[in-house]
Parts: sequence; structure tokens; C-alpha cells
Amino acid sequence: MEALQILGLIGILLIIGFLADYLFRKTGIPDILILIALGFLIGPVLYIVNPSQLAPASQFIATLAIAIILFEGGLNLHPGTILRTAHRALLLVFLGIGFSMAATTAFAYYVLNWGFANSLLLGAIVSGNSPSIVMPLVRRTRAPSEVSSLLNLESALNGALVIVIALVILQIITIGTADSNAFATAAKAISIRFSLGAAIGVVAGIIWLWLLTRLKNETYDDILTLGILFVLYFAVESIDGSGVIFALAFGLVLGNGIRIPKLFTVRRTIETTEIMKKFHSQMSFFIKTFFFIYLGVIITFNQPVLILLSFILSLLLLFIRYFAVLLSCVGNKTLSANSGLLTTMLPRGLSAAVMAQIVLSSGIPGASFYPDIIVAIILITVIIAAIGIIITGRKVHYENKPQPTQAENTGILEDKHGDDQLQ
Repeated sequence: MEALQILGLIGILLIIGFLADYLFRKTGIPDILILIALGFLIGPVLYIVNPSQLAPASQFIATLAIAIILFEGGLNLHPGTILRTAHRALLLVFLGIGFSMAATTAFAYYVLNWGFANSLLLGAIVSGNSPSIVMPLVRRTRAPSEVSSLLNLESALNGALVIVIALVILQIITIGTADSNAFATAAKAISIRFSLGAAIGVVAGIIWLWLLTRLKNETYDDILTLGILFVLYFAVESIDGSGVIFALAFGLVLGNGIRIPKLFTVRRTIETTEIMKKFHSQMSFFIKTFFFIYLGVIITFNQPVLILLSFILSLLLLFIRYFAVLLSCVGNKTLSANSGLLTTMLPRGLSAAVMAQIVLSSGIPGASFYPDIIVAIILITVIIAAIGIIITGRKVHYENKPQPTQAENTGILEDKHGDDQLQ
């Protein structure tokens, strides 16, 4: 394609992304499905875009999407709601990953006749929700703040956690041996990555808030903030920290620029402006549009039997998640009343897509089967989440809050268009 054609195609895709978002707000049909369908149309169907040409850019697109979307998610989270739901989010993360890994491993081992190590690897890869899908979906619902915060935190945490677990399992498969310290090594690696990401995110956020007071009247402080995000994300990953957790923590501090610095007795600070939030929301929209179109482009239906098995496995993941949600909601009436919405929010996405590419390039036996089954599971679980939004998203339940405010509805501070989205 020539440069002018590429420019025209980008413009058309952005217009369609806007229309898909508008349709979501007005009808409840998730824009994610429209974008994936569009990608499938211009890729495998019409072959306007060659999927093989996009393969080298897949990891870049995935990393860019997760950094911006999680940062924007952190900008719009309230620390009070996080504190109320953090323990339940952690419980749901460990139960969800544990149950999903067990069910998927058993399915791959007994139904697909894979080896145990390969089955365990698949179980790790498809056990985590995608924050790049969950956060945009939850933002459009009328869910109580506890529900939206729980889902946002869960997806952010397990999206990063499953990558670490899957990489450890892949390393064991590649080496060919699994010593007795494998689990201890995995636990240590996970704790170090998460701790580094969170600590650097909080410290960098407070320092950057202080510096923003010096740049208060600068026109391009939004662009500079985005640049700092990318540089520090790279730095955190370079020292084996979690860039995912860093982006969320960095955004959380900036989004609560008055509250959080006070906890550390920092006096000179500034509240993140609505203009900055709107700018980063627009960046998130831009990246989200291209990421989900990209997912549609790489979809293949070369093995119908594998698609059917992926569908059955996705239903199994939905079934097993129901029990993880029930156990995580014990004692909380609001969460229990919204268990349907919590259960259907199981879309796999970014983490699984990235790991599919890593496994394919690893050269392990059976590596070629992973991308097809993983992409199929991503698509099917996104559809399940979309249907869940349509069915349960408008039937959420509140405890003693007959007329919740906009902030309580979503658990985040919406931009100026939020009122229209909730009508």
C-alpha cells in the first residue's frame, strides 16, 4: 500500500472506531466486537491488509495498548474504592487463575491429548482477563463503583501475573527439566516484578506531580506526561519490574494528585486536569481502535475442529469462573447481586495474544497450535463478555443507593461525555 492509501485507511478506521463507540453508548452493542469484525473483514476476508505484514509489529502494538489503557484506567480510579475492594480483587485473581489453569490443563491433557507441560502452559496463557478489554467495557456500564473497581483491579493484576507464570512454564519446557525450586522461583519473580512496578509507579507519580506544578502553564505537558510514561515503562521492564503495574500505579497517583501526595506529606502538588484526562482518554481510544482491529486481522479459521474445541473450552472457563466469583463475593451483597456481570467479564486478550506470539517463536513442540486456539478463545470470550454487558450490564444492583451518582456508577471520574453514556 502507498503512503496516501495508508493515510486514508487510518482515517476510515478512526471514523469507524468513533461510530462503533457511539453505537455502543446508544445501543449497548460493544464497540470491541465491531472493531474485531472490521479487522477480520479487511484482513482474512478482503485481504486489504496482509496479516503476515503485521506480525513483526504485534508485540509493539500490544505493549503500547497495555501501557496507555492501564495508565488511563489508573487516572480514573479512586483510592477509597480500591481499598474497599483490593482484598476481594486479590482473592478473585488467585481463584480465577487457579481454577482456570486447572480446568484448561485438564481439558488440553485429556481432550486435546497434549502433554502435561504443554497443557499447563496453555492453561497459564488463557487464565488471565485482559485489562485492555475489561476496562473499556466496564467504563460503559452502570455498575456500582465496587463492581467496576473489582473488575479493573482484577484484570490489571492477573493480566500481568499470567504472563510471568506462562514465561516460567515456557522456560521449564525449553530447558527440559523442572527442578524443585521452580515454584519458589516463580513466586519470587512475581513478587519482585509487582513490587518494583508498584513502588516506581507511586514514587514517579508523586515526583511528576510536583514537577507538573512547575509546568502548570505549559501547553504540551500532556504530551510530556505520555513521554515520561513510555520511558519509565521501558525502564521498569528493563530491570525486570512489571510495566503493567507501573502504568496503573503511575496513573492512579496522577489521577488523585491531591489525595495521595498528602499521605506522603508532599505539600506542593496539583490535581490532574480534565483536559489531561481527556487527552489520555483520546490516546486510549486511538490505540484501542487499532489493537482490536489488529486482533480481527490475525484471526484464522484454518482448523474448524480447533475452533469448536476452543468454544467448548471458553464455556468451561465461564463455568469455572462462576465459582471463583461466588467465593470472592461472600459477605458483600452488592458484589453478590452483580455476580452475573462479574462472571461474564472474562475476556482474554492482550496477555494471551502476546504469549501466543512468544510461544510460536520459541520453537517448542506443538507451538504452531497455540496461536489458533488462543486467538479463538480471545474472540469467543470477548463475545461472551459483550453478551454479558448487554444482558446484565443494564440490570446491575445497588445496596441502599437508589439513585447512584455518575462517579459511583462507574467507579471512575468520567469525562464531560459521561452523562450521555449513562442515558
